[in-house]
Amino acid sequence: MSAMSRRVALAALTLAALPLASASAVGLGPLTKAGLTDGPRKAFYLTLTNPYASATAFRAYAIGMADETPQPRVRILPGDEVRLGGNSNRQLLVVAGGMAPGETYAFRVCAERAQPVEGMIRARVCSKLTARRLAAR
Repeated sequence: MSAMSRRVALAALTLAALPLASASAVGLGPLTKAGLTDGPRKAFYLTLTNPYASATAFRAYAIGMADETPQPRVRILPGDEVRLGGNSNRQLLVVAGGMAPGETYAFRVCAERAQPVEGMIRARVCSKLTARRLAAR
């Protein structure tokens, strides 16, 4: 058996050994989105998904594209914490504000369980969003 085959087999065994609940994670999509605006604000819709069988609270937050810097110019509605029923989806409205003419503003919106469960992987998923305001004429 080659070294590559052994690594693939080991990875498959590791995943199979994980509890089923820890293999699930919050869903958020689309993973990338870009848009133009002619005003100081640009809105995006993202879909938050609860893969668990029971109701679960999730938190969504905006951070920098390449770091963990909070983005105060971004507002997430209906709020930073959302409770979803089991195996359900909900749309989030993400609004980037304070954009100057000609500015391109890139950031990420991430989602994860509001309260991590002991013994489970703390997983998060992030969407990369880019808003561009048209230049003034």
